Amino acid sequence: MGNCPDIVRLLADFIEGQLPPDEHAALENHLARCSSCVTQLKTYQSTVSILRTIGEEELPEELRWTLRSFVDRRCNN
Repeated sequence: MGNCPDIVRLLADFIEGQLPPDEHAALENHLARCSSCVTQLKTYQSTVSILRTIGEEELPEELRWTLRSFVDRRCNN
């Protein structure tokens, strides 16, 4: 597995269990030795958890657009 930016791009798939077994194992190996990526993972997990509890209709339109834009940029790179 590559460097930290490569890892961060895979976090969504890692959390959702969508990585092939070899990539999943390599990512876990990286996380075992990289506290920075563990912090990113925990932040991502917390954000996903919070957002799942909030109904989309409860968010102001501008915030919905900002969040979608952020997620699109992060997940599609």
